[in-house]
Amino acid sequence: MTRDWGRIIEIGSNGLLRRAFVPLLLLMAVGVCAQETPAVVPEPQDNGGFFLEATTQYLTFNSRDLNGTMVLGNADQVFYIPKVKPSIGFGIGFGRRMRSGLWSISYLVSGHDAVFQERDSTAVSRLVQLNSRTFLFKTYPTRLFLHFGLTFPWLQVRNNVSDRKGKFSDATYQGVGANLGAGVLAPVSSRMFFSASLLYRFIGYLYASGPVKGIDVTDLFDDVSGPRHRRYLRAPVIALELSLGYEL
Repeated sequence: MTRDWGRIIEIGSNGLLRRAFVPLLLLMAVGVCAQETPAVVPEPQDNGGFFLEATTQYLTFNSRDLNGTMVLGNADQVFYIPKVKPSIGFGIGFGRRMRSGLWSISYLVSGHDAVFQERDSTAVSRLVQLNSRTFLFKTYPTRLFLHFGLTFPWLQVRNNVSDRKGKFSDATYQGVGANLGAGVLAPVSSRMFFSASLLYRFIGYLYASGPVKGIDVTDLFDDVSGPRHRRYLRAPVIALELSLGYEL
């Protein structure tokens, strides 16, 4: 009889242990998790940190003066102002991150289809961009920012200028521009961050070069024999920039 009661007690004890085992593991897991340090991305130091950045952009030119019908030229050569179609581009940059925002310089390139005077062509847009992304709020880790910048662009268009003999060559348009926009920055890891900006970029092309000596852009004409406009070549741009940065 004593043995039977001992066996019953042993079986009951094992059952209680088995039933208590799973909750015990759960409590231990909760305790361990509570003791772990949460994966919080640290804020930049007061003196800032340098970073490298890779950027992709969707670029669309407004057909204000880049309408495919205007011309620019003199007795030696005629530039046929192209209409440049939207495209995707890529770039690299280098900058410094601080508590108030980011400063950077970047180089961006995009290839485009173009058309002028019913001729199909291609164009390559290149620009060097000086950026300031200023945080609006001190919320962390995701931050909204205003995007300001200066742009130094040059646009190369294939077979876009003809000499007095009618031979076509590549044309290059150079100028200056400014950026205005807004975006959001979010951490990916302790060193990596993601940035997205929607920009309005106003570009003025001030100089055109071709097979003969380059000329300043001061007079534009509607077609070869159309009205004359005393102005530079205006080229507003809407751009969506997505960047991935890595702090050094």
